[in-house]
Amino acid sequence: MSFLNPAAFYLTGIIPLVIALHFLRLRRKSFVVPSMMLWHASPDDQKANVPFQRLQNWLLPLLQSLFLLVIVISIARPALHIPGIIHGKIIFIVDNSASMLSKEMGETRLELAKQEVIKHIMKVSASGGIMVMATQPSKQHIQQSFTTDKEKLQSVVKNIPPSHSAGDLNLVFDLASQYIDSANDQVYYVSDSFEDLPSTSISVNKISIGETAENIGIVKLSVERFADQLHILTRIKNWTKTERVITIQLSLVGGGAIDEKELSLPAENEKSILFSFNDNRIKGNAISLQLTNTKDDFDLDNKAWTVLKHKKQFQVLLVSNRKLPFLTNLLKSYGEHVVLQTITASEFRGSGDADVIIIDGGTPSTNLKLNTIDNASVICINWQRELLLSEESTFEIVESPVNVISVNQTHPLTRNVSLDGLNIKKSLKRVLPLWGEPLIESEKSVLIWMGMNANSKYLVFEFDAFNPEISDFPFTIPDVPIFIYRFLSWFESSNVPIRSLTLQQNSIGQFFKTGETLMIDIPSQETAVVKVQKPDGNRIELQENLFTETNQIGIYSVFIEDILYERFAVNLLDENESAPDISTVDHKANEQVSGKEYLQPILHEVWQWVALFAVCLLFCEWWFYHRS
Repeated sequence: MSFLNPAAFYLTGIIPLVIALHFLRLRRKSFVVPSMMLWHASPDDQKANVPFQRLQNWLLPLLQSLFLLVIVISIARPALHIPGIIHGKIIFIVDNSASMLSKEMGETRLELAKQEVIKHIMKVSASGGIMVMATQPSKQHIQQSFTTDKEKLQSVVKNIPPSHSAGDLNLVFDLASQYIDSANDQVYYVSDSFEDLPSTSISVNKISIGETAENIGIVKLSVERFADQLHILTRIKNWTKTERVITIQLSLVGGGAIDEKELSLPAENEKSILFSFNDNRIKGNAISLQLTNTKDDFDLDNKAWTVLKHKKQFQVLLVSNRKLPFLTNLLKSYGEHVVLQTITASEFRGSGDADVIIIDGGTPSTNLKLNTIDNASVICINWQRELLLSEESTFEIVESPVNVISVNQTHPLTRNVSLDGLNIKKSLKRVLPLWGEPLIESEKSVLIWMGMNANSKYLVFEFDAFNPEISDFPFTIPDVPIFIYRFLSWFESSNVPIRSLTLQQNSIGQFFKTGETLMIDIPSQETAVVKVQKPDGNRIELQENLFTETNQIGIYSVFIEDILYERFAVNLLDENESAPDISTVDHKANEQVSGKEYLQPILHEVWQWVALFAVCLLFCEWWFYHRS
């Protein structure tokens, strides 16, 4: 209840005056009379004229005071908050992504979001019912279908599970749009950020959660092997307004510390840390990186894991009729587990057991049909034939020199690789297949591209990359070795039993990002029961080779008939989710979206009933006075 005229309560000052009148009596004058017989009641009457006596009858002033109080309340115009009723449906979408686990005043933003949704549910009634959705559920977005049962809605909102995954809003908003079929239907999105809100045809009311938070976290992790040395590179970012000194510790999971380094991070800045050591010390083990002395409001990015795989022989087949010393030495330096075999084009009979086939198409006598190679990784150098293209596809030879003008920095395998200014005297110009993705381009054509077709991976050089007379590609150090190592690692990842359906950069460290869908290759055992144990200890039976519930950070274990088969790690490693900034809501957009104010409760004035009660009190006071 609220009062539309609260200033009326100043009138309550009249009530003490009314009570005081009952204590005060007027004194009467004294007269001399011949007899006291007619004045038996005189002592009582004189006693009644003495002021400030104890009240003999308290009910009358009580009724009068209560009457005045009720009159004042009536003048203050009391009103009840009645939930608003809309003739449509309401959908609440609650953001339960990783960033909502950031803490503010001891509570996570997700808990604050739940409280806000419950508050709105109690303020509104929808004739078409209310639906509750979450951005990151384990199986489905809809937590509760349309219902008018507010107790059930409150229970569902309270039980929305947290998630460590980054938010992908396209699916949930596409699903919500399917239920909007009236202008009165409303969608409310409760989140701490609206930066990635997808463009949609439906109107979205934004409810902002959170104010300020501080965070320092691990945003990048990479694992690479050169010879017997293992290199773990991590990047730490400081979002706070002050410089911080942090300690990052590299440890064995379930074991002791391997290394520890201290780092000074300037305010709103980031730095990288490199750990290098001989991998014979920890091969096959899971390791963790942890910020040990960091106090912030977001814990998910203070730790990261990776599972180091045992080195297996990596079979590389080089098909060439000429000597390529730079390429040969580069392949051997990739690691001691590389088994390199070199044959001529006439000796080539198929992929065999090779993990990677490198075909030197610059040799005139090379006569190979790539469409006969299946389920293999292929590197094609200066390939001058129709590479798995349609019959209409053609290529032409560019005889004039070209320069590299563009490197695809958004691709993980070419990010931070600098080949700008690379001179190439002769190249090919080709229309790429639909599955091809350009990586390095000149002003005239695509020079290097990659792709996956059927069961094979391809890396294609449209020039003779390892011929010094054609290009200075071999002399670009260290970018070219890094470039080749990354692709070898990408090819090698095809042989690991657990891999991502998206691009997997390496097979040395088995780690993925939250929300990724994984392919788990299980040995052919028809009756085997395969279960995946999540970091919280829950085991999920694997019905098929795809595993989608990577919604927790930590170490996952795959069991076949309760026997450990493989392990892998899942990390957040998402700079957007780690950023503690709160995105402000555009006021103009808000007015456009929520101008009808559907969720505002109705104020119903009830002063008339209060005034009627005052009249009843007045009648009771009159009846009691005359009865006395």
